[in-house]
Amino acid sequence: MSLPETQFAALVDHARTDPYIVGLMLAGSRGLGGYVTPESDYDAYVILRHADLLAEYAERFPSVHGDPVEYIWVSLESFRAHALPGTDSRWNAYTFAHIEPLIDKLDGEIARITSAKTLPGPEDTRAFLDGYLNQYYRSKKNLLAGRHLEGHLDGAESIPWFLDFLFAAHERVRPFNKWLRWELDRYPLDDPWHDALLLRIDEIVTTGSINRQRSLYHDAEAFARTRGLDDVIDAWGPDVLLFRS
Repeated sequence: MSLPETQFAALVDHARTDPYIVGLMLAGSRGLGGYVTPESDYDAYVILRHADLLAEYAERFPSVHGDPVEYIWVSLESFRAHALPGTDSRWNAYTFAHIEPLIDKLDGEIARITSAKTLPGPEDTRAFLDGYLNQYYRSKKNLLAGRHLEGHLDGAESIPWFLDFLFAAHERVRPFNKWLRWELDRYPLDDPWHDALLLRIDEIVTTGSINRQRSLYHDAEAFARTRGLDDVIDAWGPDVLLFRS
């Protein structure tokens, strides 16, 4: 085994017998099993029973970001709240998608806490849809007024909102950009999102094309209405006709 493999294996062995470690997860490329290279590091989330142990364990197992084995020490209480909807750490939710704890000493509680991070909040789908509509509206108004750069930028900025909406509507969290293609290949969305989605959003980001944006909107509106989100769209009043034209 390589030195990082040996170091990580030693961590796992230690965690199994340490009464203060209640959970261990391997995240990142090695956790997901994608884009792994010999240089890929080991991102180890190690969950401690009590917060007052964090400093001691960080000193015993030192690491910094970018080390071949990175120890991410977190208390059980902190881990419960980490990356949940509405928290400042929500950006990190996808880190916990599709991974299972290597060690869970709490009868499945670590797995349940992890799974909760990968679900949208109760209002996320509506908020993301409205954010997408807002950016699409701004893009279209700018493009129609001849402000092509401004409209292009707004069109590009609509795509993160759109993807957040799309994944939330499927009870998932949007992947980090690195993992978008990987996610769609392994966990496909339903039609019309299965085929050519990446090509469609690439063309919008690259060109700002109003025709491509309009086409995407038509599919987004139809999809949103099947999910009972009519009121979010209809709240835009007469501008819905602008969206469609």
